[in-house]
Amino acid sequence: MATDTTLLLFDISPYRHSTRTRKIAMTVASGLPGIVRAVTLSRAGRFGAADETGRSWIDGVDVEHLPVRRIDDRRRLVASVRNLVGVYLPGVWRLRRRVLATPAKTVFVGHISLFWIGLAHRRRWGSHVVLNGRERPGGIRTKGSLATWFSRVEPQLLRRVARQRGLTVVAVCESNAVAFRKLGFDDVMVVRNVPLASFAPEFVPPPSGPELVVACVGTLYPGRGLEALIDAVADARSAGARVRLEITGPASEDYRQALRSRIVRLGAQSYVSLDGPCSAADVPSRYQRAHVSTALYQPVDPANDGLSNKLFEAVVAGRPVIAGNLPENRALIEKYRVGWAVPVEPAPLSELLARLAEDLTELRALARHCFVTGRAEFVWEAETALLQKRLLENFRGGAGQSGATAEKGRGR
Repeated sequence: MATDTTLLLFDISPYRHSTRTRKIAMTVASGLPGIVRAVTLSRAGRFGAADETGRSWIDGVDVEHLPVRRIDDRRRLVASVRNLVGVYLPGVWRLRRRVLATPAKTVFVGHISLFWIGLAHRRRWGSHVVLNGRERPGGIRTKGSLATWFSRVEPQLLRRVARQRGLTVVAVCESNAVAFRKLGFDDVMVVRNVPLASFAPEFVPPPSGPELVVACVGTLYPGRGLEALIDAVADARSAGARVRLEITGPASEDYRQALRSRIVRLGAQSYVSLDGPCSAADVPSRYQRAHVSTALYQPVDPANDGLSNKLFEAVVAGRPVIAGNLPENRALIEKYRVGWAVPVEPAPLSELLARLAEDLTELRALARHCFVTGRAEFVWEAETALLQKRLLENFRGGAGQSGATAEKGRGR
């Protein structure tokens, strides 16, 4: 295979919004021979993830955003069907054509539902295929989500895929890696969702008080524990605790309105703020405006049991985290002493917030500990060292090349 492309990445979400895909691309772009290319749709999801259609250089990567129609962000069956038929099927087919027309040594499949495009590329060009396992296989159960439809058949499909050779799966935590191995994959790597080294800001001490400031940063949707958190803050205030909650992130208009209504019903407008999304450059400062942050993913969706990048971001920014009491969260928090794992329910959350609000000086020492720990343990460049080595070996070894010759001229 003669090509100037060492690594081709493709995903459903636009490049700037495809967190793991983008971080892998920009990490390896300067270290791999040849060109690193990324192809994605120009918009995806119900939360306004969009970018300009066309081709450009971003992070040293040749990025192409393919055009798609406007997405209906309502959580209704008719909206899901309309999005599937009118937006995603045409968009993904366009994505397939572009990917298969681009020879590359290795292809990184940013969303595992696109595995069939990766396999088709391997048949045509003899590439090595890396599948991004962002959630536990078969775990998504978000109402009204197209990802849920795929998730219901995902384990059966992946068992068949696992029979293929020349595949690597990248999982976000060890328990998810075990689930992929049980499906038959024998080459599974764990790469946690830690931030890039460039994300890490300078240390800023927590606010002096008198209120305990709690931050929730990131995309807002059911399953993130926002309802329980808002209720808990209101309960803590009613009990006399000085607590303030700052929520920052994109959301569908329906869900944002539901949160606004809850805040108004509780009379919490003076101490619960609901802001829109901030720029990526402002994310660290949003954490640092608070004493603690939250990663309250709920067990109602099995796919939420992985380690969230929000947990790592907060620690790297120098803030301890209140996380849902899920096994992976609990193990990491206990190991590194970077926060608290609690049930995502108003009563235990309220009790914890009231206790923290009593002594803000303790949080200042914990903030410094989190900052030091984050710099030492949770840096993407170090976390992906083994994956980077594998990609370089694929380039040198021409992985999968022997099976490509018969397929190269077919189906163009």
